[in-house]
Amino acid sequence: MKKMALLFVLFVFTGVSALADEVIKVATVAPEGSPWLKVMRKMAEELEKETGGRLKIKFYAGGVLGDDKVVLDKMRFGQIHAAGLTGVGLGEIVPETRLMELPFQFDSYQKVDCVLDAIYDDLARKFEEKGFVLLGWADQGFVYVFSKKEIRSVKDMQQAKPWVWEADPLAKAIFKVMGINPTPLALQDVFTSLQTGLIDTVYISPVAAISLQWFTKVQYMVDMPITDGSGAVVMSKQAYDRLDPDLQKALSSKVKEYGKKLTQITREMNKKALRTLQEKGIVFIKPSAEDVASFRAKGLEAARSLVGQLYSQQALDRVLGILSGCK
Repeated sequence: MKKMALLFVLFVFTGVSALADEVIKVATVAPEGSPWLKVMRKMAEELEKETGGRLKIKFYAGGVLGDDKVVLDKMRFGQIHAAGLTGVGLGEIVPETRLMELPFQFDSYQKVDCVLDAIYDDLARKFEEKGFVLLGWADQGFVYVFSKKEIRSVKDMQQAKPWVWEADPLAKAIFKVMGINPTPLALQDVFTSLQTGLIDTVYISPVAAISLQWFTKVQYMVDMPITDGSGAVVMSKQAYDRLDPDLQKALSSKVKEYGKKLTQITREMNKKALRTLQEKGIVFIKPSAEDVASFRAKGLEAARSLVGQLYSQQALDRVLGILSGCK
């Protein structure tokens, strides 16, 4: 019995020192060559240099390790240490993060930042309670509807054949309140489904629409953001706790710093991507004020339908209250 206990202690302390000298494995659905990966690789280079090679990061890009839900399972089993997650993945850990993606409620990045600043610390605490460390936030920018047909109103949307990310309860809710039955697909199956005509409508950020080449299969974009796509780098708390304290501080500080940089870079890239899409022939459809109000009402209805599933009424009211006071 004493021998077994000694072996256990040796195993634990070997693991503690090992992670400090090994590579931190980070998974992401961001493709090679994307702004996200370029910026985060630069961050990794700085971290390695500043820690004298004690802290190294290896990225597994393009979803090679699976989508957000699969990656989370790998993190829980210790196969990888961290991941750059979308709002869907973040919501799998802390459902309240989806409040940052309330459909049709955010119409400026100033409002996004205003709400995030107010609730970030609470979200970080909830991640820690679930066994994860929220290292840094880096959103994907505004998400728009792209389609093969003109869409100006809720009624037009009801005539479309939209895709919905099969793991996304928030997107499913907005389609449900609109009376639409979307086609659930994994992210990697969307391009082919646009080609075959299984779907004709998608939602994505302009940068991602270009990176994933989805824009080549559509003709129109609804010139009104659905939401701001959340994103963050999250690490298993078990893996994080194995790092030496100075490395924890270096990692947290650097990811938070680069997360803010990446958010600004991504927003600028999205502005440029919008111009590029127009140059490539994508027609921007501007809904009327009446249709904008209708979309927003449906978005609020969808948000309220998820009370008790993703977040409490109190949490929703808090965010809506903060949002109403943002400039």
